Amino acid sequence: MRHATSAIHRPAAIAAVLVALFGIGWFGRDLLVGGTEQEAAARGPLKVRLADRTVKAGAAAPLSFRIEDPEGHPLRSFEVAHEKRLHMILVRRDLSGFQHVHPTMAADGTWSIPVRFKDPGPHRLFADFKAAGKARVLHTDLTVDGEYAPQDLPGPTDTATAPGGYAVRLSRAGEETVFHVRHNGKRVRDLEPYLGARGHLVALREGDLAYLHVHPTSKATQGGDIRFIVSYPDFGGYRLFLQFKHAGRVHTTAFTQIPDVDAAEDGADHEH
Repeated sequence: MRHATSAIHRPAAIAAVLVALFGIGWFGRDLLVGGTEQEAAARGPLKVRLADRTVKAGAAAPLSFRIEDPEGHPLRSFEVAHEKRLHMILVRRDLSGFQHVHPTMAADGTWSIPVRFKDPGPHRLFADFKAAGKARVLHTDLTVDGEYAPQDLPGPTDTATAPGGYAVRLSRAGEETVFHVRHNGKRVRDLEPYLGARGHLVALREGDLAYLHVHPTSKATQGGDIRFIVSYPDFGGYRLFLQFKHAGRVHTTAFTQIPDVDAAEDGADHEH
């Protein structure tokens, strides 16, 4: 995983089509497609193989998977990125559910962690990691047993709340997207580092679940503002999941944004 301290650019319409067709992750300036490992354990494009693609809603149950090459050999060499060897993002297809967790790997290359899925329906698992010096994002789909009743994407909003009296407001300052954190009405001035950063932002596009993972422009935790430089790969509604740490706990808020991609690009062209 890499810091996105510069804009996530939309390189071309072709790239956007690739995202839509193949679920390729956008990350920093790179288009990630699950590359090759120069080692016997992982030659060729990597993939995620789940131990079980169907799980139950309700109580926490183990979720296990491996990162494998086309011949089924597991990848076991992962580099630490943002304090973890692998970040797992789980999202419900309608973007109503989100989890960011960190499984542990066994000697055979199997990653596992107990996960509780609240609602039935199709979900996507993103495996976000670094190997052989390259940041990678792979994904696979799984189903949570039960009747799927998809929810509509909430309308665009610049405010969101989290349990415990937290409220976050989104604003824009030039190229930056800024989140202002308050607790019980008072500005938070003592945010704590979360995975080596001031906060984390995951954005997922409605429909094809195109994936963005961005890190703040500063690691400093003084004050209650978290700043990101974000631009979107293409049109659509995006659900933004902001995570920050305060009072010893990680808090998650969610926003819906429908960016004006053309306007952003026109501004960028004008600047150049």
